[in-house]
Amino acid sequence: MDKFFFRCSFGRNLWQKHDWLYVRSPRWLDTSSWEQHEDGISNVIPADLKVEDTQMGRDRTGETYLSMLLKHPVHGNCRINCTCSFADRMAPLLVLSQELSPVHHDHLEVVMYDRGVNLWHHYFTDGKPSWELLGYMDLELQPKTRYKLEAELYHTTKGAFITMSCQGHSFGCKIGKWPMTYYTGFTACEGRNTFYDFSLASGIDTPNVMRERTSD
Repeated sequence: MDKFFFRCSFGRNLWQKHDWLYVRSPRWLDTSSWEQHEDGISNVIPADLKVEDTQMGRDRTGETYLSMLLKHPVHGNCRINCTCSFADRMAPLLVLSQELSPVHHDHLEVVMYDRGVNLWHHYFTDGKPSWELLGYMDLELQPKTRYKLEAELYHTTKGAFITMSCQGHSFGCKIGKWPMTYYTGFTACEGRNTFYDFSLASGIDTPNVMRERTSD
């Protein structure tokens, strides 16, 4: 499997917009935009939007949502990570998507918020967006603090597995079937999020410990 490595900083003049595809959620037509800082990018929050109205289930949640996928595909296993922070409670996240499209369809979200990290699978049922919580990890995370959020996806003879890490803690989950070619990126939502960098290692080897876990 061919290996590919990508890393960028989101500081001013340090990243290329043409490397990325902007993606919106199928749940809303609205979307946010990026505000450039010296050391990172943040999703723009409308001045008249209250913090509690940025969370899921509110009428204007989509106005805080903004996602980007790296246009270069992943082949096989991968490791992705980003350094990010949230201003209030939620919810910067990593994305692994089955397709490169301006609207998200079947994808995984590794979501960081003040109570830890959640793993969500988003998909369509009867033409409507649906989602399911696959796993979670309890942590006490603080607002306006930089954290490294990481995810590793491995294909094995027993299906695909994902491992998520933050603050020296990690947990793994079987996700079953997953394509060998897919795309990665990140999303800002449910409040003001800041991203400082992103990295991808594609085509990496399956570690021995994972081989042992999935052996007969």
